[in-house]
Amino acid sequence: GVQIGTRFLVAYECNVHKNYKQKIITARDTSTIVTGRPTGHPVRIIKNRLARDFQQLEKRNASLEEYEELGKNSLYRAVREGDMDYGSIMAGQSAGLVKKEQTCKGIIEEIFLEAKKIIIEKGKLLQLFPGY
Repeated sequence: GVQIGTRFLVAYECNVHKNYKQKIITARDTSTIVTGRPTGHPVRIIKNRLARDFQQLEKRNASLEEYEELGKNSLYRAVREGDMDYGSIMAGQSAGLVKKEQTCKGIIEEIFLEAKKIIIEKGKLLQLFPGY
């Protein structure tokens, strides 16, 4: 299986704030960071002021209460209010690969086409090694 939630966040059908979608579309391969490891609930988010504040908490071994206070309503701020400074912009490592908004149908069709190409190409390689 695969996790492809980040790609579907920028689907036309997804009702997250336009700023959130744009942040994913403009992300690079180094744009995300994992925060919250000390809490037992690590979350990968796009780097912003909130992410830097979480890093500061980690550096000084802050209490769980401080993490909770900093993270309170942060996902709502990103998803609904479009706050790209203090909102939790959750996104996977693949965020840097997502470059356009498209329909869910278009995303699924593209995934299937890419998979088909890979299967065909790998099938050709297997023919070079009979018996495997």
